[in-house]
Amino acid sequence: MSAQDESLDTWVDVEDALPWLPAEPYFIAQERHGRLLEKLPGSGLSVLEIDLVHARQESDLQAALGHALDKPAHYADNWDALRDLLKERGASTPWAIAIVFTSAPAFLRADVHGFVRAVSVLHNMSRELSNIDEFYGQLELFYVGEWLSAH
Repeated sequence: MSAQDESLDTWVDVEDALPWLPAEPYFIAQERHGRLLEKLPGSGLSVLEIDLVHARQESDLQAALGHALDKPAHYADNWDALRDLLKERGASTPWAIAIVFTSAPAFLRADVHGFVRAVSVLHNMSRELSNIDEFYGQLELFYVGEWLSAH
């Protein structure tokens, strides 16, 4: 069995671990935040929590991600640098990370375009990094806040 095959054995099916999750991207109601943080660590994912209460633009979110991931000083705060950092860290040993963005609606209210773009870029990046042909790790993203229901 190759190292890649072994890493696939450690894949965390978050929807099995958290059957109440909505469809991706995971927009989690504020009242489920505690339950999410209670269940995620036992699932096999390392959990990073990032508060977006002061995020006013995309660059604020990028800086917060870099800080949470302890990026080296030579990495910029942009999407390409984040992708490179995650690839570098997963090249020898694939990682399994859950990023929980709290106060996500504050960023949405401050910059709708930046928020939607960030969700899209991060979602695509998580899929790219977990590609079966070039596997770096598993990145799961959760956006916590008071979301308006369509019902």
